Amino acid sequence: HVGHLRSTIIGEAVCRLLEFCGNDVKRINHVGDWGTQFGMLIQFLKEEYPDLKGEGDIDQVNITDLTAFYKKAKERFDESPEFKKMSQTNVVKLQSGDKECLGIWQLLCDISRREFKKVYDRLDITTEECGESFYNDKIPAVIQEFDDAGLISIEEGGAKCIFVPKAPIPLMVQKSDGGFGYDS
Repeated sequence: HVGHLRSTIIGEAVCRLLEFCGNDVKRINHVGDWGTQFGMLIQFLKEEYPDLKGEGDIDQVNITDLTAFYKKAKERFDESPEFKKMSQTNVVKLQSGDKECLGIWQLLCDISRREFKKVYDRLDITTEECGESFYNDKIPAVIQEFDDAGLISIEEGGAKCIFVPKAPIPLMVQKSDGGFGYDS
């Protein structure tokens, strides 16, 4: 959406200035972030294209307007508690390496990349990808380090939290459903 484009343009301008000044700049684009939004899109795609197998099926999916597709999925998410629960479950499955969810996630990323490329080429923007998914396999070891150090508190429902002195809200490093959030 336009908010991402705005930050991409600002980032590109800053990168060009820093490179002009002799700095080595990494243009990191977080395509492939995952969270509730992707769980929602995966569930909506499953419902709209029930025969879809996932990665490699890009030609079977006719999403000509990603914004409209997202809005329809969000509307369904807001209206249906069952759809919302399935979306949240898809996030945990995605983070756990579920083949179907990963395939659909990859397909959605490919569709997004194809559309981004049109705009990025026109604006001469270059990026490297490194989304949340890059860190997924590293998170359990970090949580284990915190646990070994005695810093993890298991809260009601099973969420793993770290309480930081003088911070009113703990860092939730693993949700009660086993998924990871932004704190992770």
